[in-house]
Amino acid sequence: MQLSKVLEQHIAVFGESGSGKTVLLSSFYGATQEPEYLKRNLFHILADDIGQGNRLHRNYLGMRNSAQVPQTNRFSATSYSFSVKLRDDPNAATMKARPFDAVRLVWHDYPGEWFEQGVSGTEEAQRRVDTFKSLLSSDVALLLVDGQRLLDNAGEEERYLKSLLTNLRNSLLLLKDDLLEDGKPLVEFPRIWMLALSKADLLPGMDVFAFRELLVEKASDEMEELRKVLAGLVEGSDALSVGEDFVLLSSAKFERAGSS
Repeated sequence: MQLSKVLEQHIAVFGESGSGKTVLLSSFYGATQEPEYLKRNLFHILADDIGQGNRLHRNYLGMRNSAQVPQTNRFSATSYSFSVKLRDDPNAATMKARPFDAVRLVWHDYPGEWFEQGVSGTEEAQRRVDTFKSLLSSDVALLLVDGQRLLDNAGEEERYLKSLLTNLRNSLLLLKDDLLEDGKPLVEFPRIWMLALSKADLLPGMDVFAFRELLVEKASDEMEELRKVLAGLVEGSDALSVGEDFVLLSSAKFERAGSS
């Protein structure tokens, strides 16, 4: 019997509380369960944990039907696993020739509160270290830039951007001694750190090039300092890409401002 060929892609997602991580993930999964999606697309998106899938789908329906934002999970580090599978092909030869049968996409969510406030006690401090260690095997890291926060600081975006990047840098510095065993650089570590504009629908005039230029203009020094800290954690830092890749993420649109 032929063994199933499954590729894995791990994504570590960092963002402050309220930056849209839960909305983004719920929108991604919920939209793929819509009848229209199932009719038009060649892929099945399946939640490997049925309970997680039901919760995400419920979040999506609440947003779609009632403009209800999902509840935030404070200090909750959760991993979500999805299997992306091609629909069956009636041609047996075509099925056999496929290089793989499925892609498993694993989303690791790092609680935003740990960027914004200190931990309360040794137990939570250890949980923060353990959570970060669990993300080290990820292939890509996304750092979410909150579109609503950019709007709130229009004309002075550097206030928010500098704070966001500095908080992440300082959080990594605080964890460094706990992450590096005997001071040795990490071999497994996300090599690509993408900056992602969440709630991009709130800024319809901003494309990915304008987003990149905004960050370069307003927070280039902070991006460089973050890159230096990350390079100090990883072996072979020349292969590290920080602040070189940018993406816009528009996960949901609500009638009331600031909820997408």
